[in-house]
Amino acid sequence: MSARRQRKIERGALLDAAAATRALNITRATLYVYVSRGLIRSVPHPHERKACLYSAADIMALIDRRRRTRRPHTAAATALDYGLPVLKSRITHFEDDRCFYRDREAVALSRKATLEEAARLLWDAAEDPFAAVRFNPRDIDGWCAIASTCAPGSATARGSLLLSLLAEQEVPGAGRPGPHAFQGAARLMVALVAAIARIDAAYKGPIHRAIAAVWRRPKAAEHIRRALVLLADHELNASTFAVRVVASTGAGLTNCVIAGLTAMSGPKHGGATERLRALLAEVDATGDATGGVAARLSRGETIPGFGNSVYRDADPRGAELVSAVKLDATMAATLQAARSMAGVEPNVDFGLLAVERGFDLPQGAALALFAMGRSVGWIAHAFEQRASGRLIRPRAEYALE
Repeated sequence: MSARRQRKIERGALLDAAAATRALNITRATLYVYVSRGLIRSVPHPHERKACLYSAADIMALIDRRRRTRRPHTAAATALDYGLPVLKSRITHFEDDRCFYRDREAVALSRKATLEEAARLLWDAAEDPFAAVRFNPRDIDGWCAIASTCAPGSATARGSLLLSLLAEQEVPGAGRPGPHAFQGAARLMVALVAAIARIDAAYKGPIHRAIAAVWRRPKAAEHIRRALVLLADHELNASTFAVRVVASTGAGLTNCVIAGLTAMSGPKHGGATERLRALLAEVDATGDATGGVAARLSRGETIPGFGNSVYRDADPRGAELVSAVKLDATMAATLQAARSMAGVEPNVDFGLLAVERGFDLPQGAALALFAMGRSVGWIAHAFEQRASGRLIRPRAEYALE
């Protein structure tokens, strides 16, 4: 396909059948097959009966996939950046811009389930692994002393530091998990919640209620529960891939979770909430959401808290959290500015900040909820990777200067 035709496709949102078949070099019959399989979206033509228009973005995605398939080295090089799948998993998948935990749609699940129930689903545990779990931070040598020295907002650092006390006691495991392994995982998760939420004694009841209680925001409990479940997993993002790499070596489960926390501490992953916080603080100070958004766009930056490369349209997790919270003036203005100036929708980071600000949770609660919720998925992926028995060891291509 010529560069001129590619630029034409990129500029337009929709193509007619003739343009679509020329771009893909296929027949109309094949085009209709692509549509029936959900590979290309179509809408009725506004001026021609029985005719349709076809998504240019979907067509470009097919062209790009075809190009990478024909060039194995290119496919391998791009696989680590939202490219072709690099491993098989039965934990989470995406379909029609929706996220599914095994066979359950994540948004629907979040409306009723607890984080413990999401864990049982994602771990594929036959029985409730949390039923007999008891964890008291005061029983761990050094826990309270170290916890008192941690900065209040450092969720990932605090979690990593305190979990390292448990890692010393753990025996590395391998193979498919059983009831004992599930109970150990549940204890690890309860410990992580205690570390990050700053719970300094044993607690009973659902995790979301314990968090709401220690943060002294009981009215936020249901919103915390929903956020935790929506964050439980999101396929193979950076922190989850880090967890699987460590799990593939046979390392203990605690060290796998610490690897996830370490990856999440990076500004391009968990740091997205802090970039959004900075934008909102700027709008709080100036009252000019349009100016704040415009400044970032002029610098060629993405707008923090908006868009997600996994979804073609909108992040359903962000939409779910935002719809359940009354936005303050700053967040509402920022949302409107981002939509009108860039045509983007809020993602889960925006939703987490909406919950944090809407209920006056401790600063850093957004990232804390992210880490606590995602620990469920990290553990699920660690179990799955262990069961595969495979060491993850990709190759590098030497780059000549």
